Amino acid sequence: MTVEGAAARHSGESLQPSPVVPADGVRVIRGSPVEAWRLAGQIAEFGGEAETHGLEIYRRRLAGASALVLIAAVGDRPVGFKAGYDRFQDGSWYSWMGGVLEPWRGQGIAQRLLEAQEAWVRKQGYRLLYVKTRNQHKRMIAFLAMNGYDILRLEEKSAPEDSRILFGKVMTPA
Repeated sequence: MTVEGAAARHSGESLQPSPVVPADGVRVIRGSPVEAWRLAGQIAEFGGEAETHGLEIYRRRLAGASALVLIAAVGDRPVGFKAGYDRFQDGSWYSWMGGVLEPWRGQGIAQRLLEAQEAWVRKQGYRLLYVKTRNQHKRMIAFLAMNGYDILRLEEKSAPEDSRILFGKVMTPA
């Protein structure tokens, strides 16, 4: 898949996608660390986190056989992603990064990505799926709770909004 326009933040282009898309017009396909990094660079909530991590960190973390990058696309335009890997080597799998571009939110795209990721994780035989988010991301916290994720641990930081919340969901066999 080409990533036409996906590097908007990195290249200075601006995307003007139509925010009205039927849910069935979304395809979820396997992607690459580069595609995930480019999309992450366009998501304001990451506050430049894609730049902080850098492309090489995306490539390194998402290089192994346990890595999965999913891209949500409308036509040929990537509009969201979900990426993770076997971080802990203990039968669990870590959903490291993901998001949907602002104009495309509220249309079920994040749900489609999550469901595809969970199906893949189950099929691979992982027993637990971890996700970490910052306390300031209230929509993500609500989204995870609505999808059956439990809070496992709070990693406190000096500012409460920067504290991290580790969620987990037991994966029932496929």
